[in-house]
Amino acid sequence: MIDINYSVDFQQTRDKEKERESLASNPSMFYDEQEETFVIRWEGKVGKSDIHAGYAQVLEHVKNLKPKKWLLDLKNRHTIRREDQLWVFQHVFPEVLRLIGDDVFVAVVLPLTLYHGLVEDLNGDEMMDKNNFLIMQQFLYEEEAQRWLSHMQLLKKGERSLQLIHTRM
Repeated sequence: MIDINYSVDFQQTRDKEKERESLASNPSMFYDEQEETFVIRWEGKVGKSDIHAGYAQVLEHVKNLKPKKWLLDLKNRHTIRREDQLWVFQHVFPEVLRLIGDDVFVAVVLPLTLYHGLVEDLNGDEMMDKNNFLIMQQFLYEEEAQRWLSHMQLLKKGERSLQLIHTRM
């Protein structure tokens, strides 16, 4: 007869599961220097505290980098509550505009079925600060999002060149 002494620490197992969920719900961020784009990828289940903590991290990076082009990849993130979504638009994005002091282009990668719900309760004031605008567009794929960001950057540079020409006349 073989005696197997088998015990499981259920608390340790639960703690590891919570840690995995927490890691999955934290956004990963980096600045792509070649594309001049702030890339944020968010995966997994996200609660109110995750949203607040994650966007606090985003704002810290924004203070340092002042990125005008963002690729926000949410295609693998679970949906969030409407009130949390509104909090992001009413508090985070206006702060981003104040910190950067220029137009910001945000390409959001998420399933098409979720985009309408993303912006349906907005009145537009959240997307502007003084003469600066946060311009958001939804995409199904990261590649098309990056093409749009590059195009927007070219348009913005062209607009500034025209303004300089007009001020010199």
